[in-house]
Amino acid sequence: MQVFWAKGYESASLCDLIEAMGLSRSSFYDTFGGKNELFIATLDRYSDTVLAGFTGKLRARGEALGSARAAIEEIFAMAVDSAASPKGQRGCYLGNCAVEISASDPAAAARIRAGMSATENAFHDAVLTGQDQGEIARDHDPRALARSLTASLNGLRVMAKVKPGKTALRDIARLALSVLD
Repeated sequence: MQVFWAKGYESASLCDLIEAMGLSRSSFYDTFGGKNELFIATLDRYSDTVLAGFTGKLRARGEALGSARAAIEEIFAMAVDSAASPKGQRGCYLGNCAVEISASDPAAAARIRAGMSATENAFHDAVLTGQDQGEIARDHDPRALARSLTASLNGLRVMAKVKPGKTALRDIARLALSVLD
């Protein structure tokens, strides 16, 4: 996954992948079948680890803080911190894959859609809770807010790829969160 994340699907060579995994060419093919099968496995792995951690963190922080809005704000603050770091400037793995490969690979597109939906659903749950708590305005449909937050979070990660600096990323997050008012 790290090789695909750093280089993209098309630029990641079989040699890059074999070297990163410490496998022989025959072991690679015996285990994964090919580059595309490995790529699909990385999307599944990302969803099972990074994405599950994100959605779980959003829910857990809301419970721990007693505030769904604070949890959403914290997710954006963590995204800014991460995006401003050198490793964070690679962008979001799912977002990168969506741009590069989803139009030409139906299996990848399905996994990317599922991942984006999981993010949207986690935000939706938090928005509903925040509206019930009176912390998030009821002026907007909760699903529309969740979609906006998902798009804004992904946009922030795309912007990080062009290294705008932490101040610019904070501005993006602050304005994205203003939809909750």
